[in-house]
Amino acid sequence: MPAKAVIYTSRLGKTRKIAKYIAKELHADEFDLKKQSVIDLSKYDHIVLGTGICAGKPYGALVSFLNENRNQLINKKESLFISCMYDDMKGVNQLERVSSELKIRDAFFFHGKGEKNDAGMEVSVDEFIKEMLKR
Repeated sequence: MPAKAVIYTSRLGKTRKIAKYIAKELHADEFDLKKQSVIDLSKYDHIVLGTGICAGKPYGALVSFLNENRNQLINKKESLFISCMYDDMKGVNQLERVSSELKIRDAFFFHGKGEKNDAGMEVSVDEFIKEMLKR
């Protein structure tokens, strides 16, 4: 199985909760950019990035991390998830804007308003994990 890392930044804890769940289910290493911003990505094949959204923008810690590590990310699979408040076309539009800005095409969003699994996590997160396991 390819080595995966989940790298995220969170302000209120929602993104952190999602990232920790994803990392556990993917058996991936987990990195909170508030605690560690220098990460050796050489052993990872797939990097899953997560951020919350503030005023329509991804959190600065993730943007900085990507800008500083673009060379390390070449030839790696990258996926992005955003945690936002919209569950309609506003969420889709926000996702498209942010994924375009960050140059990550494989992107998903979670709004927290959908059906929950037994762990209290949005079912769409489990669907995301199934997709990540294929990559």
